[in-house]
Amino acid sequence: MLRRYAVLLGVAAYAILAAPGSKDARAESPELHDPTYSFLRYNDNFSYLADPSKRADFWDPVKFMPITDSAYGMSYLSIGGEVRERFEAYGNQNFGFKAPPRDSYLLQRVQTNFDLHVTDFFRAFLQIGDDRIFGTRGVTSTTDTDRFDVNQAFVDIRLPSPLGDKPDFRVGREELLFGYQRLIAVREGPNVRRDFDGLRFTDQFAGATLDILDVRPLTNEPGPMGDFANYNQRLWGAYATTPVFQALKADLYWLNYENLTGKYRGMTAVEQRRTYGIRLFGDAAGFDWNLEGSFQTGTFGSRDIRAGMLAGIAGYTFRDAPWMPRIGVSTNYASGDNAHSATIGTFNAMFPRLPYFAETSMLVPANVADVRPVFEVRPTKDMLVVFGWDTLWRVSSTDGLYGSGLTEYAGTNAVRSSRIGTELSADARWQFDKHLSLGIIGSELFAGPAIQEALGKTIRFFVLYAKYKF
Repeated sequence: MLRRYAVLLGVAAYAILAAPGSKDARAESPELHDPTYSFLRYNDNFSYLADPSKRADFWDPVKFMPITDSAYGMSYLSIGGEVRERFEAYGNQNFGFKAPPRDSYLLQRVQTNFDLHVTDFFRAFLQIGDDRIFGTRGVTSTTDTDRFDVNQAFVDIRLPSPLGDKPDFRVGREELLFGYQRLIAVREGPNVRRDFDGLRFTDQFAGATLDILDVRPLTNEPGPMGDFANYNQRLWGAYATTPVFQALKADLYWLNYENLTGKYRGMTAVEQRRTYGIRLFGDAAGFDWNLEGSFQTGTFGSRDIRAGMLAGIAGYTFRDAPWMPRIGVSTNYASGDNAHSATIGTFNAMFPRLPYFAETSMLVPANVADVRPVFEVRPTKDMLVVFGWDTLWRVSSTDGLYGSGLTEYAGTNAVRSSRIGTELSADARWQFDKHLSLGIIGSELFAGPAIQEALGKTIRFFVLYAKYKF
């Protein structure tokens, strides 16, 4: 299977290297956003197109449609969108637990957004999406289909301030992304991205940003206009990012999470968590680093919660060498539960990115530790190729393994072994131009004793995708 992946990746690499270059390559991973079209589309800014001499792209006429100009700023409408076609093939999805040995399907995501600016002080943003699956996945999923629904709809009120800051009040439905997306993410890999309903206040001052939020995640209904806020769950708190010195920035956060139907140890009860965390990140002289730690307290019914997470990424890029190779390592630790203790110890990442560890997307950070060396090259400035080797273990021998939505895989809490397995992956992505990106991914998670004892199997995964933005 890996040999087949290698052949396919080689074909893709040949096509990429033989093609003309354009903009910098961008991957679907955090903090690697395209400079023209943002990962969060409401961050797009096309006000520079007020100067007709800067309009050179086919889509520029709809990116900036002026309405009026006044002493309070310009009023204009911007229209954008995205089409993503993603073919996926699995062998033993969900480790083969209640899943067919093979399945393949095509995921299609179509989105259109309308961004109305009324002077410098008011804004309305609307995004309509249609997400569909063609073929059969073979396992239950709530992130494949969402036919013609409102993905995002909010208004911003930006009040003038004599302090030199930029306060912004937002109410409505939006996608959220903070830090490295370890705790709050848009869930880019699956077909249906994650949205929230609620309130958000953002302020920027002297290079620092503060967000205060009170939101609820959406429950996705596959039919038209069916999504609604999940009133069983709530997220509120504060997230701040600030420069420390030239090569170092810090995130500080305090997040509260409530789930009226939390599930641990076969029980259902009200889960209330408080997460306190810090992230330090930056780069200098070819080195890059991204270190994060958080601690959780709270209650699950009558039981206390004590859990924690540590994560780190470090690497070095040989900037003067051909293809700019980078060697790095990422490691994660997310605490597990001790079934013999009165305290719940399973870490809950709440709304993490998927994939989190590597590409198969079968595990979330709960009762897992891993170490993943990586090797990256850029054959052209438009292409990124990443090879990874991830080894994973259970942290607690009395806690299970968890998939999306913190759903525990049956029987994994009863096995004695700790080693989950090893995942090998290869990933090639090409930014053809500022609109079109292509990618091909192959990975295989070799089941270790902790999976085999639960009667799980090795997972094989292949992806081929194309994405067009305007």
